[in-house]
Amino acid sequence: MSLRISELAARLGARLENAKVDFVVDSLAMHDTAASRDVSFIPPVFAHRVVGHAAAGAMLVTTAAAHVNALVVGDVLQACARSAAWLPIRRSAEARTRRATNIASTAVVASDVWIGKGVWIGEHATVDSGAVLEDGVSIGAYGHIEAGVVIRHQALLGNRVRIGAGTCIGSEGFAFLNDGGTWHAMPSFGSVVIGDDVAILAHTVVHAGVLGDTYIAHGCVLDSQVLIGHDSVIGAHTAIAGQSAIAGAARIGRGCRIGGKVGIGEGVEVADGVTITAMSMVTRSITRVGARYSSGWPAEPSSTWWRRVAGMRRSRS
Repeated sequence: MSLRISELAARLGARLENAKVDFVVDSLAMHDTAASRDVSFIPPVFAHRVVGHAAAGAMLVTTAAAHVNALVVGDVLQACARSAAWLPIRRSAEARTRRATNIASTAVVASDVWIGKGVWIGEHATVDSGAVLEDGVSIGAYGHIEAGVVIRHQALLGNRVRIGAGTCIGSEGFAFLNDGGTWHAMPSFGSVVIGDDVAILAHTVVHAGVLGDTYIAHGCVLDSQVLIGHDSVIGAHTAIAGQSAIAGAARIGRGCRIGGKVGIGEGVEVADGVTITAMSMVTRSITRVGARYSSGWPAEPSSTWWRRVAGMRRSRS
């Protein structure tokens, strides 16, 4: 769908500044990849490190600048989410959808696998029955995609990656913005990047990045029914047990061990080598390398928790 910039401004209730002509825009894109027929924006979290503006046709801003066609709004992210109802998204990995599909001669792909445009499947990879590989997906050499897996949003998988049955890689991130009681979904501009030698077991969900890519580094192992939120980073050789949930934009260090049913909050950072035992809720960043945290809400150092448990037992006796 295309819109004239004046029409988009009217739908958003935005003030249009500096536009000398009523030009047409075709899509939404991030500031670093935008072109002349795109509407773009700079997320507030990035604003301090972006110099100038990209070549977008117009920018969603809260304060107009003289050198840019500006749609002046009260909240940039809300305006972007609302705009996604009328303009398609141009994602950062879009180029992968325009290449020729390439399936290695040694790959084994079941006859009922759905393969989109620009999909790459590497040497000796196996894709089992009922899998869906949407446009631009890449699977490295010796990968194994089990039955019923769905891989979306131009996700990039390294070599020797195993994806368990029923898993979804690259689904839309859970990023909703409330606008006067109405929830608007923030579109996912990013993708999912998975390193080499990663194992993800059955029925896990990895959300595509909203503002960048969701990243799972090499050597990670994820149990069944794990949720990895949008824009999260999971460090190399980290293990995450079943039914744990990592919220959006969390950063987990290298070599961490995360027990079952652990919750890690939005934007929380966990240092390298940290162990978090089962059913812990982590609401604040853990900065000490190699720390061990346990149980309860919020999570706290294991030694503190066990002293608390011992105290409770003494008080009951």
